[in-house]
Amino acid sequence: MNARERYLAVYENKARKRLDRVPTHVQYIREEFINKYKDEILRDYSGVLFNNYYYDIPLALGFDSVFAPFPPSFKCKAVKICQNNGRILRIKEDGQIIKRKTSYYEGGYIHSIETLTDLRANLKIIDHSNIIKKTLQYYRKLSTHIFPVLMVEGIFDRVWQGMGMTNFAKNFHMRTKLYKELIKFYADLTQINIEGLIHATKDQGKIITILDDIAFKGRPMISPERWSRDYLSYYKRINSIILDANIIPQIHTDGDPTDLIPLFKRVGFRGLQGWEGGADPQYINDNYPNFVVIGFGDVSNILPFGTQIQVENHVKKLLEIFKENRHFILGPSTVIFQEIPLKNVKIFIETAKKYGIY
Repeated sequence: MNARERYLAVYENKARKRLDRVPTHVQYIREEFINKYKDEILRDYSGVLFNNYYYDIPLALGFDSVFAPFPPSFKCKAVKICQNNGRILRIKEDGQIIKRKTSYYEGGYIHSIETLTDLRANLKIIDHSNIIKKTLQYYRKLSTHIFPVLMVEGIFDRVWQGMGMTNFAKNFHMRTKLYKELIKFYADLTQINIEGLIHATKDQGKIITILDDIAFKGRPMISPERWSRDYLSYYKRINSIILDANIIPQIHTDGDPTDLIPLFKRVGFRGLQGWEGGADPQYINDNYPNFVVIGFGDVSNILPFGTQIQVENHVKKLLEIFKENRHFILGPSTVIFQEIPLKNVKIFIETAKKYGIY
């Protein structure tokens, strides 16, 4: 099977039975890791390359898939806000600004209905069909070698980032009008991008991942009851659009989302990428055998600090738990970053391919 076929097979009953091995996936590989190791990685690789490190490095390392963006179907002019200290800021739909002389964001600064109203007024839907088509044509060239899994931003983590955590906590507790309207705003943006993709490509995307960090290590950031009350209806609407277009929706979150899995399934998500920090793989496999699990590789301890034996045993254990039901795609739970030794990434992939064969 090629990379695309292998990834899609976990979602298809007939194809799943023909899987040659457990697929592998990585969210993406950080630029610092690439810069540190690219020469060594590419020196040992003799296969096809696409002159794009974002895809070439995970491909050369042996991953089957990686998250991939597509052009948005809206643009938003910046709005000006004035802080109490007289500082003037300009923000767009994410509510954040970049710290001077860094690549880090600070914020968020959506603290009033008036600011949100201004952002909505400055929002314009645009037809990016041609650009989206060209993007997916490029991805199709890659897909037999490394499958670009489409991704789009979600709702919950944009709400708290757009407000800033302190303001979010206050508004969340009181379920203010601003909080509820900001949920709707980001749900609308997610839907606009998904509808733009569908309009441009019909069902050619096949898989789409909604990025929505919603959990800490050890537990969700929000109770199932509040998620159901505040977010369920929006995700049900969005996923119905995705499913009607014959595309498979999956969700990404950091942390341990175990308590929210029944709700994710209820709104139509068919799998989840992540499983970082506290989630019990045996519990997930036993209780949600038909829910696709993507990730689970420990990037907190095993990959950055583990010995060869520890990395090998970690992969073997995950395969022992998940392999047989064929709803598993193995990978790091989050990204590969500079502090993870290259040798451990290689051991991770080599072990996955050796013991993941069906």
